[in-house]
Amino acid sequence: MRSHAIAAATFAAGITLSLGPSALDAQDVAMGSRRVATDNWSYEFIVRLRDRGYLANLNPLVQPYRAQEVARGLLELDPDTLPEPEAGWVALLREEYWREIGRLEGERDVKWGAMVAAGARASTSQRLDPLRPTGEEDVWPWLNAGAWVEAGPVVGEVRLLGDTYLSDDPDGLDPGQRRAARTDHAYVAADFPVASLIVGRLKRNWSRTHTNGLMVSDVSTAYPQLDFELRAWRFALRSFTGELDGIDGLKRYVAAHRLDYQAGDFVVSFGESILYASATGLQVRWLNPFEFLFFDHDNEPVDASQNLMLNLETWYRLGGVVLHGEAFLDDIDVDPDEGQEAEPPVYGFTLGAEFNSVAPWLQLGAEYQQVSAWAYRTPNFVDQYSFLQRGLGENYSDYDRLTLWADLYPQTRGLWVTPVLQLQRQGEGDFRDSIVGGYQGEPAIFLGVKETTYRAGLRARWQPLKYFWIAFDFGHNWVRNKDHVEGSNVTEFEAVGEIGGTIDFPLRRTR
Repeated sequence: MRSHAIAAATFAAGITLSLGPSALDAQDVAMGSRRVATDNWSYEFIVRLRDRGYLANLNPLVQPYRAQEVARGLLELDPDTLPEPEAGWVALLREEYWREIGRLEGERDVKWGAMVAAGARASTSQRLDPLRPTGEEDVWPWLNAGAWVEAGPVVGEVRLLGDTYLSDDPDGLDPGQRRAARTDHAYVAADFPVASLIVGRLKRNWSRTHTNGLMVSDVSTAYPQLDFELRAWRFALRSFTGELDGIDGLKRYVAAHRLDYQAGDFVVSFGESILYASATGLQVRWLNPFEFLFFDHDNEPVDASQNLMLNLETWYRLGGVVLHGEAFLDDIDVDPDEGQEAEPPVYGFTLGAEFNSVAPWLQLGAEYQQVSAWAYRTPNFVDQYSFLQRGLGENYSDYDRLTLWADLYPQTRGLWVTPVLQLQRQGEGDFRDSIVGGYQGEPAIFLGVKETTYRAGLRARWQPLKYFWIAFDFGHNWVRNKDHVEGSNVTEFEAVGEIGGTIDFPLRRTR
């Protein structure tokens, strides 16, 4: 018997609450608004302002945002009345969202836009993660170009991505870039006061910005999906279904639902997702966010393969302290078959804290994350939780990691410097591998030889204008049992950097 009863009951209670009395934001109107891609530079500043109590209308655990949502929060902030560094951050964001701000103020209504962005990333290894170096150093240029149009409640956007790293990524399959590009952020959406509907291809991250969601993240390349959102009072119900790649001749799909409650500086979310492979194609029943996957996923007709996941997230701000956490449960064997050892629990969780009240120019942070060895896969293999072998949640399993950092904000617009200390322990478990011979009696985490990495690094980002940024992360790794080889201890310098720029049209007009 496998039991997720507590999480399922809590999720059911949340849905029931959402059917209670509701009230609409008087400012909401049927106005289409473009989605801010999760790789947009503005998230770097949004997350810091949100941690300091600004932009309180934004849910800190869900991206992408609608541009109009961001603009509405910025309308309440005047850079001339704010201290530094917040004043500089708000000024940069108001430059980015000037169209939406003008639209809300009734001064202008720009119904179209276009953008071109380009840059390059470099790393001392083939990975862009300095904690997991592998392969040789290289430089990978990238280019983005796109356009969007809004008409009443409808918005359409298309963006092409050319990224040379996609073909060299050691953890994912090459998605292909015919004629040097692929569609990356393309959708049609309709926005109304209580609901939104999207069909297209885009990335989403259901977690705090800069932390990969354990159930839904933007690690993988964008995949086709159908998405809708219902909003009432302090509740929001989000749901999507997506089309993935095929494994062993079976087409795979994912469906996920999420119920959020947000009251000021407190957010809690209950979620569930299912990845399934079916010989008959997309299953309509999983489009229904009010159908509890926990109860129904094993009922007839049963798909060829299914992988169910339950999720809980929360975020809370009290003065200058921000606490956040996420936990997912993939499987737990509470009553093994007679004569069988219990299967290990399959889970993951993240705990984090930020401290903003030490000084205006200083922010301290800590985060601990653990993902079990068997996460994101089952013995069926075809339902591994991935798209083109990149994680739909986290991109790795069988590890834990502790990160401590201090963000320092000098008196230079758009600049911060971040000393970082990290400890990561990595087992040999990998969701990209099939489970052979079962896993009863195996440990829940750290299979095989455990690799341990200590890292002392320095990160920095400088963005003086919305049009240009430069960022890097360099430091030393002290590694024990390198590549899971007993006694292989090394010290290595690892670095990752990026430089980029963007320009959009129409150019901002002076008032």
